Amino acid sequence: MNTPHRRPVGRRAALITGLAGGLLATAAGRVRAATDARATVPATVLPALPPMAQLHAGGPTGLLGVARDGGLWSIPPQQGTPRRIAEGLDPATPLASGHGRVAARTAQGGLWVLDVASGQAGHQPEAALAPHAGLLVLPLAVLGVAAAGHRLLRFEPAADGRWQVVARSQEALLPDARPLQADLDGRGDGGHIVVLAGPDAQRYRHGVLGDAVEATRVLWLERHGLSVLRALTLPAPHVFEDIAPRPVALPQPGGATGLLTVRAGPDGGQLALLRADPAQPGQLQLAGLGEPVGGFHRWLAPTTDGRHIAAVHTPHIGGVLHSDRLDGGRLARRRLLDGVSTHHIGSRETDLAVWLQGQLLLPSQDGRVLRRLNPDQDWAEHPALALPGRVVQAVALPDGAAWVGLLEDGAVLLARWPTVPPGNQR
Repeated sequence: MNTPHRRPVGRRAALITGLAGGLLATAAGRVRAATDARATVPATVLPALPPMAQLHAGGPTGLLGVARDGGLWSIPPQQGTPRRIAEGLDPATPLASGHGRVAARTAQGGLWVLDVASGQAGHQPEAALAPHAGLLVLPLAVLGVAAAGHRLLRFEPAADGRWQVVARSQEALLPDARPLQADLDGRGDGGHIVVLAGPDAQRYRHGVLGDAVEATRVLWLERHGLSVLRALTLPAPHVFEDIAPRPVALPQPGGATGLLTVRAGPDGGQLALLRADPAQPGQLQLAGLGEPVGGFHRWLAPTTDGRHIAAVHTPHIGGVLHSDRLDGGRLARRRLLDGVSTHHIGSRETDLAVWLQGQLLLPSQDGRVLRRLNPDQDWAEHPALALPGRVVQAVALPDGAAWVGLLEDGAVLLARWPTVPPGNQR
């Protein structure tokens, strides 16, 4: 992560001190100072940490960070001292956690897995995992993407503490694909593995997400043997300009899950909602398409809490937030808010928005103001929060009561709102 301009520590401290009086409210698309002291939200830089390269919601205390020097830190978001629990990790590859484990890529490309309960770490130093690609922790395995050929690998623990490859996909994935688990058939079995595949470096040379290699296929792989259960292939000239689709509930009986992603082509990006039709085994279908942004190499950044769908159109040049809903075979959009951005050009961090207690929190265009909207109150905007620096990553803590942001200089900022009972969110 580059830091072309670092603010002096003293100035950041002064800005933090003034956060209580620097709370902002928005009217007519402009941010003005808030005067209602009741709206004040404590926001503090977490102390005793080196500059961080990434954050992850999970682990022993609910928050993990990888420092720029490759150290893994367990960060108490309440009280307590941050603890360095590992060395030698790749700061550019995202962490994964779940089922009592934390998984990471080492700086040399190996697999490193921590058992949280015992504190013991297993490894596979010869794993040769792809840089930037995601990991996925399953109850009995860890999935990762191989650097050579970009196949999906399933690792399981061996008796000696090492992790061994037990299955490999036949299909080539996007080199920086982020595998996820989704129950597309609604069977209630935890679901299988969704990945973007069919890498192509010629169809759509935009490079907004870090390189010019884009996906042309979405695969749903059986989680044990990694065989293809369902697939959707885009014809030229279209691609999926994304790293990982997002699970979203479909508005139909049975609790079906769809996948929200971005299809891009000559008219720019457009939202695409995919689904599995039980009547058509082996296939994924387009359940709905949004209107293209308009203009070659124009992009939009989707975000969802699994229920609401939103997207920031052209997040690098103006940034206009829209909400979308499925209406027949199309995603009908509504313009909500100008001057926001949930992506920095060239970054693989595709969504800087956070859904917290039923609200959508997203940065302003310059990344220095956190704006809040409530979709269950017709997207009403609540008082915003001034930030002491540009935010480059954001997560919600597992308890649902705090937003944590990584600032451009590597500092970690926490803002905690009072917990809102579910019945009072509307």
